[in-house]
Amino acid sequence: MDQNKNGIQKVNCQKRKIKKSVLCTAFAIAGIIILTIVLTFIFYSPKVDEAPHFSTQPSGKGEAVSPDSEAASSVYERKEGFYTFLIAGIDAFSNNTDVMMLASLDTEKGKIEIVQIPRDTYINKTVGGYASLTRVNAVYAAEYNRQVSSGVSARSARTLAMQDLTKRLSEALCINIDEYVLIDTKGFRHVIDAVGGIDYDVPRDMFYEDPAQDLYINLKAGYQHLDGAQCEQLIRYRSGYATGDIGRVEMRGDFMTQVFQQVKNRITVDSMLRLIRDKEIMQKIRTSMSLMDMLAYVRMAYRLGDDAVSVRTLSGSVVQNPETGAWIYYCLNKKGALKDINECLNVYKTDIDISIFDRKGFFSGTKGASDHYLYEYYHHEI
Repeated sequence: MDQNKNGIQKVNCQKRKIKKSVLCTAFAIAGIIILTIVLTFIFYSPKVDEAPHFSTQPSGKGEAVSPDSEAASSVYERKEGFYTFLIAGIDAFSNNTDVMMLASLDTEKGKIEIVQIPRDTYINKTVGGYASLTRVNAVYAAEYNRQVSSGVSARSARTLAMQDLTKRLSEALCINIDEYVLIDTKGFRHVIDAVGGIDYDVPRDMFYEDPAQDLYINLKAGYQHLDGAQCEQLIRYRSGYATGDIGRVEMRGDFMTQVFQQVKNRITVDSMLRLIRDKEIMQKIRTSMSLMDMLAYVRMAYRLGDDAVSVRTLSGSVVQNPETGAWIYYCLNKKGALKDINECLNVYKTDIDISIFDRKGFFSGTKGASDHYLYEYYHHEI
């Protein structure tokens, strides 16, 4: 009997040793996996294109210099730790990108530059290949509609339309846009709510109703805590500004700096992961970034100071039609816009030269045509 007890005890002891060994092995494997993930997160860097996304040959001078050629590589040497993004917000009613921002993240200098493109920015329909399109905010919608009409699914059409918009802006403004983010109004509301809302000093009373768009704005002036729906009202309101959409663009720039500061001080890796895993939010966002890319960029931005963000509007002006007196378009100024690009968005160590900037005149009126006044302002010395 004692022998049986001893035998049973030995078997149990061996089982415990085996179980302990299995648990230790499992914990070791789990530890290695966690350590690998942490190290990957710490040292991972998104891959970006070295070659220019735009023509390096001035207009009328023949074909572009090959990005792989020795001449191109010697001139276009990319900055270290410098990344660029296109951020677009869709108006759900019109499907136009009424919010459009180009941003750069410079980890070497520790700053983020945001350059806004007003929704009414003029584009040349002939250069763009459009029948009647003359505003930059309609470029995305036009390509989306074309893709859907050809039988492409709505989901795929959004991706293709963003790729088209990214390509057109890259070519005209001589920017290597590394990543894009497209978000609709519902997605914007969800994101703001997910980070706990934003404290902001609303500059004026805002009241506007448009039942056709299901748009109802009712905000009082003053410093207050805004939830997602109220933040949407804030950035969509424009009727009460003396300068129309430009007034809204200027306010939005200030709002974006506050968003960065407050979100940066609140968000953690865990909360960021929860945000990314939220299916309701991610269904409203289309991006070219992978999960690892997003986490890497968040990690880089998190290291920056609260005053790292600066915002400006791509240089130009609302221009009056001298014949009708109408103020319809925001027109870029070529030299001013190029200065903005070189100061904020140029991924290369060498400045972009004016001879290749917007070489086809995508943002220019046509000399001698009915929109000649836009051409004249575009080329005007400022």
